[in-house]
Amino acid sequence: MIRPTESSSSPKAPTSDFATAGARPDFAPNYDLPRHRWYRFKEGFSAGLVSAFVAEYLPSRNGRLLDPFLGSGTTAVEGARLGHSVVGIETNPFMAFMANVKTRDYTRADSLEHAALQCLRQRSRSAAFILPRDSTLVERKGLEKWLLNRTVATRFEQLRTAIAEITPPTVRDLLLLALLSSIEEVANARKDGKCWRYKNNWCSLNFNAKSLDEAFTGQVLRYAEDIVACPRLSGRATVFRGDARVKLGRIGPADQLYDGVLTSPPYLNSFDYTDIYRPELLLLNFARNSTELRRIRFATLRSHMQVAWKPSPPLDIPLLQRKIDAINSAELWCGRIPEMINAYFVDLDQIVEQCARRLKVGATAGFVVADSAYCGVVIPVDLILSVIFERRGFVTKKITLFRWTLGNGHHQQRSIERLKEVMVIAEYKPSGRQLYSSRTTMYMQGKELRGGVSC
Repeated sequence: MIRPTESSSSPKAPTSDFATAGARPDFAPNYDLPRHRWYRFKEGFSAGLVSAFVAEYLPSRNGRLLDPFLGSGTTAVEGARLGHSVVGIETNPFMAFMANVKTRDYTRADSLEHAALQCLRQRSRSAAFILPRDSTLVERKGLEKWLLNRTVATRFEQLRTAIAEITPPTVRDLLLLALLSSIEEVANARKDGKCWRYKNNWCSLNFNAKSLDEAFTGQVLRYAEDIVACPRLSGRATVFRGDARVKLGRIGPADQLYDGVLTSPPYLNSFDYTDIYRPELLLLNFARNSTELRRIRFATLRSHMQVAWKPSPPLDIPLLQRKIDAINSAELWCGRIPEMINAYFVDLDQIVEQCARRLKVGATAGFVVADSAYCGVVIPVDLILSVIFERRGFVTKKITLFRWTLGNGHHQQRSIERLKEVMVIAEYKPSGRQLYSSRTTMYMQGKELRGGVSC
């Protein structure tokens, strides 16, 4: 059991506690791997992290793995490639679409390059495909900066119109992802951590329709190469779109249990990653305006300040409440931060509780999390999560350290402490009472979903 300490700083872990370079939560190693490289996703896992977890904690074949925060789908792709059945949940509709595309069977997608050529010859566009006009996404009169030049945006509409007519749907969606993955190459800004930053001399880059055609062609060729190398995954991946806090109780039969959970909840950094993928959400019409983007934000974990959350009663963890009290007495750039911190752990507690209902006794959960800091007060997310695990029938086995960071100066307000990014490993070993309560609740929820219990 790992217990929280009262030290104001976290001791540096010994070298033996560090993960190997290939098993860290960095997406960069995936850039050369089939399927994984289909979209640059900085916040994603490395395939090596998934394969290391699977090798240590799942059966050699035909295991069942769950990821409640699937993101770009690395857990699903790698877990299924290794012969397991993976179920993932993702609330962001673009990311859920991407994960679905990356995990499909493409043994019959030999028409990909021919279909792409058809689309490149298209010069008309559907009136139904109208790019959003209420943001800085597309060049228009009155804007000083914009992400896409007008000629690029117009060509995007033409290609999207053509792709919409392609059959079969597997090829159509593959081409659509290839088109979306080309956008950053011809945009006036690039993704950088938590935002888009304008490229040097972006005004003189003069991206146009031809630039997008060339980027799209390059992506299609990479996709086709990967399909030849890996036409299908030997296991099975299923992607559900929705809020994990709700969806975890509704995935498959209530008595279908899993061998492990591997996931990374959004970090407690007051930032909503919906902002980074706003262009994709708008370009795919998953959201047409700020109001619809706001609805997506409300379906995410309460880890950010982009919407005003309904406060939750204090979570009864003394270490957490002491940290919140310390932050509450400081000068904050937003007075709702203490409520957000408490709500974040309330949500994590709900996720852990629901995961427990879906796990076999003896199954392992791996949660990748990171410290956060406000007004110089460090929130040891790993230690608080360990307490949550213990309360929900888990035994914390180890905390694997990935890296130390200086964090964000805006949040830490120049705190000298470094923040750690780790994976908390916990084994589900409930007492008889905990197991009975968990399984009974799961059974009753299953009956309710099937209409067997009235409210």
